[in-house]
Parts: sequence; C-alpha cells; structure tokens
Amino acid sequence: MGVKRCLSWREVLKEHKTLRGIGQNSLLVDRGESGYNNRFLPGGVILYPGEGLSGHQQPVGGNRRLLVALSTQHPMQVFLREGVNCWRALGPYRVAAVDYVWEEGERRFVYWFRLEPLTGG
Repeated sequence: MGVKRCLSWREVLKEHKTLRGIGQNSLLVDRGESGYNNRFLPGGVILYPGEGLSGHQQPVGGNRRLLVALSTQHPMQVFLREGVNCWRALGPYRVAAVDYVWEEGERRFVYWFRLEPLTGG
C-alpha cells in the first residue's frame, strides 16, 4: 500500500466546507493542536470529543450532526491534520456510539463519540 499524499487545507476545505471541526459530512481531527483531545485507538478507532471547549456540551450544532449520524448511520469523511497545510484523508467513518460523561478535570459534561472506520482506516 502506497503512502497517501498530503492534502492542502484548500483541498480539505473544498469537501469539508466549514472552518469548524464538524462539517455536514466530514470531521477534522488532530493530535491536540486545536485544543481538542482526540484519542486514537487500535484498529483506526477514534474517540472524538464533542464541540465546545467550555461549559457543558449541548446537543446542538456539530454535536447534533454527530448524534444524527449515529442514529442514521450516515458515514462521515475524516481528515487528519499531520502538519502545517498537510492533511490526510482517513476515509469514511461511522459514528458507532456516544457517551456523555462528566470530565472531573474540566468540571463539565462532554460528549465522546466513537468513530469506527468503514474500510480499515
């Protein structure tokens, strides 16, 4: 399997269509640069924190989109930031589960969405 080429932000934005992390049909993930602590698990699984860096997260905006994607099993394209103006398309993922948990260190409730690759990541 060859190395997947680096996509520019312009190329990602063409499909993602928003500056926010959760788009209509796609998600942006990184390794903490955005302030969100995405967790990368074996098998390509991603634990994706919900939208909102302060206060209790609510089922609105991007969080609502992901809740709808869970209930409809609508796939979401995932893009991983690998560096400055360098993104990698990870392929389609499904929202497999969600937990709404109390994060003691942050003193607030946060959504954690479990994203699973549809094609091996």
